[in-house]
Amino acid sequence: MLYLGASTGTTASHVSDIVGSEGLVVGVEMSARVGREFLEKVAKARVNVIPYISDARETERFGEFGKMDVVYCDIAQRDQTEIAIANARSHLRKGGRLLLVVKARSIDQLKEPKLVFKEEAQKLRDAGFLVESVIDLRPFDKDHAMISAKLP
Repeated sequence: MLYLGASTGTTASHVSDIVGSEGLVVGVEMSARVGREFLEKVAKARVNVIPYISDARETERFGEFGKMDVVYCDIAQRDQTEIAIANARSHLRKGGRLLLVVKARSIDQLKEPKLVFKEEAQKLRDAGFLVESVIDLRPFDKDHAMISAKLP
């Protein structure tokens, strides 16, 4: 799995447990401070976690591991969907899954979140992805949705 927006690594550590010794989690975090915590608390203790302190826009930096089964994108950027698409095109195997956490207020603070979710799902369709589900994450996360899409 290519995990964009790994933060301190809490969720990445759970994914590491799920994929086990046969899997790999390539975690990308842009913030050097947060990335150091990810490195110290998660990556050093888990042989199946590879950390990158990098901007997720630098797609060429994460290609040394071959095609991934999953690209998970959990970043707060206005162009988060475009970043997810670029990484999926570079790193996702055919038939692989893109999981995109849409943070509506990071994309447009004024627009109704449900409309943002719909527009971001359409961007994925326009890019050739099969959008399987759009799940509003309330009450767990306000103004966030999870989009699950496949690369045919």
